[in-house]
Amino acid sequence: MKGVTGIPTEKKSSGFLKFIAYLQILGIVLVVFAHSLYFYPDGRHGYTFFSNALLHNVRMPLFMFVSGFLMYYTSFLRREKTKSWGTFAMSKVKRLLLPFFVLTLVTFVPRSLMSGMAEDNIPLDLNSFINSFIYTKQLVIPFFWFIQASFVLLLVTYAGILVSRKLRINDAVYLIFMVVLFVLLEFAPFEFGDFWSFHHIIVYGVFFELGVLYCRFADTIDSRFPWTNPWIFITTGLIWGVSFYFFNGTGYVHISSIFGILMSIGIAKWLVEHEYKFLDHLVGANYIIFLLSWYFNILSQQVLSHFITMPWWCYSILSLISGIYIPWLFYEYMLKHPDTRFVKTTAFLLGQSLKKKK
Repeated sequence: MKGVTGIPTEKKSSGFLKFIAYLQILGIVLVVFAHSLYFYPDGRHGYTFFSNALLHNVRMPLFMFVSGFLMYYTSFLRREKTKSWGTFAMSKVKRLLLPFFVLTLVTFVPRSLMSGMAEDNIPLDLNSFINSFIYTKQLVIPFFWFIQASFVLLLVTYAGILVSRKLRINDAVYLIFMVVLFVLLEFAPFEFGDFWSFHHIIVYGVFFELGVLYCRFADTIDSRFPWTNPWIFITTGLIWGVSFYFFNGTGYVHISSIFGILMSIGIAKWLVEHEYKFLDHLVGANYIIFLLSWYFNILSQQVLSHFITMPWWCYSILSLISGIYIPWLFYEYMLKHPDTRFVKTTAFLLGQSLKKKK
């Protein structure tokens, strides 16, 4: 039976969804890969049409899609009792905002002092310090806009679902409304898009809500859609590439992002179906990689390129490997020493769970 919200009343499986774990890994690898194909001071770079399509068109939409999926799965499907909005918000403050503020705080001065080596300069003054917590273009770690944007989307969507349930409105109605709203908002002019990543909230909000919708109807969709059929992967991949070619630089480029996400879901489900486990060692480490990879990207590219001259791809390979596996090694160290004061404190400050996901 289904309740008024349309959610099955029987408890969902509490096991971690492995294909979502693989989607997380695919997403974080694309993030680090993107930051490893960098424009160097002398103009060298590793961007191609394919990398632009794969990285800029898929990685962050996929990240947002997974975030929406996991929010609904962990908060509304896996739990017998839903958290209050205040409790949920506080958990996201600890998980997202605390690491954001801590890493910005400890990175600001070193980042300012190395402005001569970096692509952009960050003045070492109070105004710049305050703005580095608020404005997207002044973030010390540029891709932390994702933390700001996902924090807002999580709280707004969670609150909306709670209110819709109070009013006895099906979750799907509210979620479809949010998808349409974000599509319309993207065409509206805003003059404060740089404040707290507001522009990114508008641009990527639709993918967050689509992730929630997919989770809401996952059983129905998965029973009817042959994700692991090779022709599905080939078709979605072709549509993704062709549509990006024609829509890149237009307001319709998100259409190709959707097919990129569908292709990624097919890959993840294919890995699970065929029991390929070469990504398993990275399960659970995606967040710590996201938080710490920037430091190793910078060291192996912008800093190193000032002292050693190599082909751009050498810096990129070093950046990719170090950006993924040094944070992963640190994550493994924390899992093996969870009771030490250093690990407990670090895990708390980075919003990192020390429970290994299976």
